[in-house]
Amino acid sequence: MLNTLRRLLGYRVTIGELIVVAIVLGTPYLLVGVFWSSTHTDHLEQMAGIDWVVSYLGAIVSWPVLPFADVCMT
Repeated sequence: MLNTLRRLLGYRVTIGELIVVAIVLGTPYLLVGVFWSSTHTDHLEQMAGIDWVVSYLGAIVSWPVLPFADVCMT
């Protein structure tokens, strides 16, 4: 078991491979976040300017928590 862990931790990864993994994992996350934020815009009606932008981007980033928050608040 310890040898397997050492071999796994000893594996070298290039920066390019890390960028590809970030793109592969990040793209669906961001697409779902944009969809969620675009369909749940009730809180944005009272905002303008930089407040609107920050709130919209915050909703995109934190979309996994927001469905549970909606359920708990209703």
